[in-house]
Amino acid sequence: MENISKKVVDFQSGKIVGYVLDYALDFQNFLQVGFFVVDEETEGEFLLRFENIKSVGDVIFVDGVSSLEFVSQRQKSLIGFEIFDENATSFGVVKKVEVERRKVLKVITDKCEILPRMIKFVGDDCVFLKGKQNRKKRKSVFDLSSDEIKVSIQSEKLEDFAPEKLNLSFRFFAGKMSTVDVFGYNNERIIAKNEIISKNIFEKAKKHNKLNELFFAVQK
Repeated sequence: MENISKKVVDFQSGKIVGYVLDYALDFQNFLQVGFFVVDEETEGEFLLRFENIKSVGDVIFVDGVSSLEFVSQRQKSLIGFEIFDENATSFGVVKKVEVERRKVLKVITDKCEILPRMIKFVGDDCVFLKGKQNRKKRKSVFDLSSDEIKVSIQSEKLEDFAPEKLNLSFRFFAGKMSTVDVFGYNNERIIAKNEIISKNIFEKAKKHNKLNELFFAVQK
């Protein structure tokens, strides 16, 4: 997901105040309101709203640390939630949320793609769809009341199940072994299979925005 793992820098002092951990989403309107940022030293989590961002590039600039709002408990990510209709039929586990221009375009599960307008509400652990779904084998059309919405079934293999909260601090990775090769922006290998994760390797993965991928690559 774009901007995940980017460093957040205070434009006034030049201090790195943390890095992006996750999107901050408004589940009622399905809009992105900002980012959740973690301080690597304290592992404290903060909300960075779009209106408090100075600029976004290779890093994210903020005007002063007061731009970050401390959060004692971050809202759950949709990643890992299972989606059901009113017939208690599962439409899969959420693997990815696609956002463009701050708007959630679709929610991708291990079975299909769900459009935001199909979602009735997001619960504590599950997502519920509007209306009753008519599921037909090998078809990708869902009948929602009188609305016919096409949903393309995913043929590619998506990422393995992601936990509710990814641990992206060096403390988690230190001394663990990568089970696969990890490749950077230019398709160069930045981490080799069976390589032990050091601080330098961790920083390299962060620079290439590969901490999420590295999380699934290391031996737990």
